[in-house]
Amino acid sequence: MKLADSDSRLGRKLGKILPSDEEENKTKRHNFGSMDEPETKLEKKIKQWFTDEEKQERPLIIKENVGFPLKILVITYYRAILFEAGVLCRLKDISDKVWRQFVSVHLTENTLSSTLELGFFRYHDSLFYHNPYKDTSPYMEETEFKLDSWKLERLSKKEASYIYSVLKDKQLYWQETRRKEHIEQIGSLNSKPPGGSPPKKKE
Repeated sequence: MKLADSDSRLGRKLGKILPSDEEENKTKRHNFGSMDEPETKLEKKIKQWFTDEEKQERPLIIKENVGFPLKILVITYYRAILFEAGVLCRLKDISDKVWRQFVSVHLTENTLSSTLELGFFRYHDSLFYHNPYKDTSPYMEETEFKLDSWKLERLSKKEASYIYSVLKDKQLYWQETRRKEHIEQIGSLNSKPPGGSPPKKKE
């Protein structure tokens, strides 16, 4: 589903494609964008940063409509990538995060545009919000962690709403995944007493 380009000169140059309305399947790979539509110049440029596997699928792309440099959020099946578009639409990758690091997404609707804010764990091996060594309150609030935050402003309301729904789905999925991993981890620790099993008593 292709949306109208921005009225700005730079916006018209950047163009992009949004995916079909098909819901994301959390357990299987799928194409984010319609394979029937031709690639835009922006998508061709961005694919330079893709892995071979990512190049087999269409990404979700959303960009700011006003400002310099423009921020561009790219969503693939494996990760989120944050770009900046500078002079002559030259791209620079600012950061990228795998979905295991994804913590939260917030949408703010303004008068003429919307703002998206994404939060990520800083490290790939961050599994959950809680501290298993804190007996009084084993679960920690999201705000107790130092998160990396991405903020994109001046977004099309329609596009931002769609991206929000996709990212919220991912947020809930990974929260549940981390919860299950925590339960399994605690169960594994409880089944193995420190120092090994106690010696058997002699009869």
